[in-house]
Amino acid sequence: MKTAIVGSRRFVTGLQILLLAGSAVAQQYPSKPVRLIVSSPPGGVTDTTARALAKGVSPAISQPIVIENRGGASGNIGGTACARSTADGYTLCLISGAAITINPFAFAKMPFNVDRDLSPVAHVGFLDIAIAVHTSVPANSIKELVDMARSKPGVLNWGSLGVGSNSHMYMVWLEQKSGVHFTHIPYRGSPAMFIAATTGVVQVSTFTPGTVLPHVKSGKLKVLAVVTGKSRSSLMPQVPTFQEQGFELDFRNWNGLFFQKGVPADMTRRWNVEVNKLLADKQFTGRYFAPMAVTPSGGTPESFAEFIKSDRAKAAELVKLANMKMIEN
Repeated sequence: MKTAIVGSRRFVTGLQILLLAGSAVAQQYPSKPVRLIVSSPPGGVTDTTARALAKGVSPAISQPIVIENRGGASGNIGGTACARSTADGYTLCLISGAAITINPFAFAKMPFNVDRDLSPVAHVGFLDIAIAVHTSVPANSIKELVDMARSKPGVLNWGSLGVGSNSHMYMVWLEQKSGVHFTHIPYRGSPAMFIAATTGVVQVSTFTPGTVLPHVKSGKLKVLAVVTGKSRSSLMPQVPTFQEQGFELDFRNWNGLFFQKGVPADMTRRWNVEVNKLLADKQFTGRYFAPMAVTPSGGTPESFAEFIKSDRAKAAELVKLANMKMIEN
């Protein structure tokens, strides 16, 4: 009997040691640098947002955050790289909303499955959209742009961030609603599209208000409309919204943080808490988000998952309305 009691005590003591060791391991996370995959090339809003988040979170976790740009295929390359990474909490991913909600309906075959492969961490922010034209284009409103496209089918080039991207969807939606035709020219990222837009290779393009503003001030581009949540962009208060001009389309791109499916919940919560702290910091968002016209959001991983469901439903309707053919990989 005494032996049984002693054995039991030994077992309890051993169990306590294991629990304490496990707790210590959890408290030590992260114990090495974290990789942050970004689903866009360097220089765009998504990339700039990722670098701002890395700069803000790194001191809080006492580890470097290494940015790895995986742009292309409307975000599918970055999403695939994220999905195929080891689910150990050391590869985080900032992916654009288009890759999460539009691509599953736009591509004939997706290289990754959002629900199966990815785990939502935090909704970072919404991106306002500015529909811009080269200054050589005489149109000064969306209606005038549509009239030009109607009189000269296919003559106006529309640059986008890739087939199935938000910028492409605005084009095909406008084509279907107005019965016009633009020539679509996709680019791998915003820097390349800016060169094409400012040199007149493409006549129409979409950017965030903050990134296009310097080119408007230099006289190379002009903005015909902005697509925002409820009101005009604070960076361009003189520019009417898409809705004000009679085009009811409230569908903006966004950025979100993801882990691979299977990453422990405590790691996800740790990142969610740290990111939400930054998004609630007016000084941080005023310095990094406001100049790009990015509206910070935040919330729990669960609320982010619910948002993805509702946004995906909107994307399905938009793709159907646009009558867009499935993209072959």
